[in-house]
Amino acid sequence: MELPFFGYHTVWEVLMSAAAGLVGFYVFPLFLISAQYWIEATINKVVNEIVTNFWEQQSRKIQEARREKQQRKVAEEDSKRKSDWEHAIVLDTSVLVDGRVVDIVKTGFLDHRLIIIQAVLDELQTIADSKDKLKRQRGRRGLDIAKELKKHSKVVIPDIGANGKGVDAKLVSFAKEHKLKLMTMDFNLNKVAQVSGIKTLNLNDLINGLKTIMLPGEAIKIKVVQQGKEKEQGVGYLPDGTMIIVEGAKERVGDEVDAVVSKIIQSSAGRIIFSKVAEQREN
Repeated sequence: MELPFFGYHTVWEVLMSAAAGLVGFYVFPLFLISAQYWIEATINKVVNEIVTNFWEQQSRKIQEARREKQQRKVAEEDSKRKSDWEHAIVLDTSVLVDGRVVDIVKTGFLDHRLIIIQAVLDELQTIADSKDKLKRQRGRRGLDIAKELKKHSKVVIPDIGANGKGVDAKLVSFAKEHKLKLMTMDFNLNKVAQVSGIKTLNLNDLINGLKTIMLPGEAIKIKVVQQGKEKEQGVGYLPDGTMIIVEGAKERVGDEVDAVVSKIIQSSAGRIIFSKVAEQREN
């Protein structure tokens, strides 16, 4: 009588019991499972974010350390290269083909680092592969000289890449960029380099400077080896290769004559000494 609702309405009691059982045995466990999944997902998300952020920071630190190491390496290489190349000399194709630079190096008068760019070696190889016998010999000689230089001097062979320029243009650009001296026997390249502000070392000038000094009026003894181009001229050579033009010695080929120096012509291309047969001078 105190609870008429439950006391007299049994159907409602059953329904309420069923509803309570549904909530207790089905809805509430689902709620707990969903809550568990949500909590686990939240924890996983937070952990993943922490781990991801940690590895991203570590990756950035590693990349920064690598960049700094690479930058230091590049700086050290640049510093070393500048130190090594401070007094270096760039050689062109004509110097290697000529070959006398090896003798200069062997004597110790040239002890600086020598630089032969890859383009010069490629040009020598092209010449060495030529069908022309003389060109082929010149190219092979140039390659042999480059190999010989590596035995007696510090030789650097930088590959400056193919930028469409010719060999001479690459030599001038490379020497100007690194502020290096250029050794050449090529007259035109020598002029272009000088105009570009590059200090050049003309091997012909060095060779001419070391030749025997003669003055007008000095007596010499020379063997006439061939006739000259002009009338009554004979031609002979000093031991250092200097050409001697002897006036009045056209018919004396093969003979050793006494002559007197009349004048000397000297240029970057070489030196020529003009003389007269002593007997003609006395007459």
